[in-house]
Amino acid sequence: MGKEEWVALVTDKSHHYLHLGDGGFDEQMQCRLIACNYEEQSATYAFTTQTWQINEKGGIHGGAIAGMFDTACGVVANFTAGPNEATTTDMTISFLRGVTYGMEPHMKVYIIKAGRSLIRLRAELTDPATGKLLATAGGSWMPL
Repeated sequence: MGKEEWVALVTDKSHHYLHLGDGGFDEQMQCRLIACNYEEQSATYAFTTQTWQINEKGGIHGGAIAGMFDTACGVVANFTAGPNEATTTDMTISFLRGVTYGMEPHMKVYIIKAGRSLIRLRAELTDPATGKLLATAGGSWMPL
């Protein structure tokens, strides 16, 4: 697949999966595609932090951050899987810094290996205002 076709696929599938109109989890995460890079095989998404994600200390709950990773990586796995969808089989997250309410973190997802039985991805969550790395993740998604 060439660059233009790949960029169109990333754009179309990202919009599709993040705007299903079903009120589901991925839609509630308010995730949106902001860039993609054919050479790196990466897609970058922005998230809006929301009040329902706040923990008892006023920061964004780790589970909500995990949801950000699963949402963005899931979209990438789904367009990588071709005509099939994909499901998360494992994911490991390292929390490096807190995410605060009002921040709009960016997540860059890299396709490491697009196999027939497993898709391996890694991702980095950053604060675009400071450039600081907030969390990282890696995992596998299985085409269905």
